[in-house]
Amino acid sequence: MNVNVCKNCSFQFQGNYCPQCGQSSHEQRIDARYILHDVPHSIFHIDQGFFYTLKSMFTRPGAIIDEFLEGQRVKYFRPLAYVVIMSAICTLIVKGLQWLMIKTAGTGAAVAHDESFFTHYFSLFIFIMIPFASLITWLTFYKKKYNYWEHFIANTYIAAQLNIMLVLINLVGLIVVIFTKKYTGIDFGIFITIFMSFFLYLYGSVFGYIFGRSPAGKYKGLKMTLILTIMNLLLFFLYVAGFNLAGIMKPW
Repeated sequence: MNVNVCKNCSFQFQGNYCPQCGQSSHEQRIDARYILHDVPHSIFHIDQGFFYTLKSMFTRPGAIIDEFLEGQRVKYFRPLAYVVIMSAICTLIVKGLQWLMIKTAGTGAAVAHDESFFTHYFSLFIFIMIPFASLITWLTFYKKKYNYWEHFIANTYIAAQLNIMLVLINLVGLIVVIFTKKYTGIDFGIFITIFMSFFLYLYGSVFGYIFGRSPAGKYKGLKMTLILTIMNLLLFFLYVAGFNLAGIMKPW
């Protein structure tokens, strides 16, 4: 059997992958085939990668985060890269939708000029809130086996997915503008109701699975419901405080 020399770490091995660093033994020079096939394949691969993670966060969010924390990580896009890419993509889409709303409304557009920085870049606000939300989920389940940084990873995946809701809310806003020909910005009351409903559902779904339905979980029934309710209340007040401090909503 042929002995391969890893191009990444120079380790000698037999087989398709280097046991030292995981590099494939079939890496070749970058050419047109690499650009046209391998790069799109690595992004759009249905069994792993970015879009697989995106799809799984919709269909079974608790399960994929639980698997990632338990070490089954090859299939999933790395959480920090995932949240950065999702934030960037969704921010661009939201900006595009808002531009379309203003153009569609024409003379019926009345845009506020006293909005805060985070009102315009809400994805950044979600990103900044990750360590604070992680502290709450960790304290809620502090007697369980996961440490703070593992909760940080779970909250990072959740934060990335919350960006999808920003796009959907603005997409609905565009549909409304198309029919009414008026645009005064997304109503904050409607925005916060829809966003926080999805937010609390996602947190309940993820941590309800990890600590309730997964093999590692032990909380069941009424006890689990009570714990999740307390956790979601704390997260809700955390975000309301964050909204006030960031100038996204006026203080009560």
